[in-house]
Amino acid sequence: MQVSKQPWFPGLLFLNFHSRLILYRHELICYLHPMKTCVLFFLLTSTIFNSNAQSKLIKEVFRLLPASEVYNLTLATRDSMLQGKTYYPADNDSEQIQAFHYGVFSYVRDYMFVSMSYETSQRVSGMIEIRSFKMTNGDNTIILSKTGGIYQVDYLQESLSSFIYTKNKKLIPNKKKFLPTADVNMFVKAGTPDSAKKAIVAISSVTFDLGDEKITLSLTTNYNANDSTIRKWLKGNRIYFNWVKDHFVISKMEFQNPD
Repeated sequence: MQVSKQPWFPGLLFLNFHSRLILYRHELICYLHPMKTCVLFFLLTSTIFNSNAQSKLIKEVFRLLPASEVYNLTLATRDSMLQGKTYYPADNDSEQIQAFHYGVFSYVRDYMFVSMSYETSQRVSGMIEIRSFKMTNGDNTIILSKTGGIYQVDYLQESLSSFIYTKNKKLIPNKKKFLPTADVNMFVKAGTPDSAKKAIVAISSVTFDLGDEKITLSLTTNYNANDSTIRKWLKGNRIYFNWVKDHFVISKMEFQNPD
């Protein structure tokens, strides 16, 4: 399914596949209100909802995480979502219908996400991604990324935290910084004039994507990819990280264009 070429969604230039899919689903709901139930069911079940293919580890981590890290979802709600059910808060009304969904990708092991969006006209959306990486001592490093905001207006990296999931199945907060702070300046070439740098920062945001084969730091912007006045000052729009001996190391930076 190619979602990056929809005419009303030109700003998908630098979003990875799963981010595009979540945002595309939200836009479809806004534009095709009478069909929202069918669209939501189709996209979630046929494209991204594949919980049977995922390991038990990441589900156990999801259940152990502090409520403050996962939209204040109760344990009972999390268990219900892991069974494939959409969670609708009790305070929803006809003017505001908020929905939470759980999903995984069969091609990324020990990964899951929880998306938050509205089935009414509100454009705010968000996503929590959780991914586990095996350590040499047998424990697992857990990375939790939270992004949110209004797409094409102010969609940002809200937080990035880590935990240790021990061999005896305990989840412990970890203060170690595994990944750099999301910063637009990481993509800007040295020697770029301040005026150009400010222009790039003004139209860009940076978010981590945990749902690719490698963790990716993505520069999202709504400028034209062929606009040389902007692109010439950038080193790329993707930074990829490898997990090597209990650390993340940058493997490469490049430009990735839409399919």
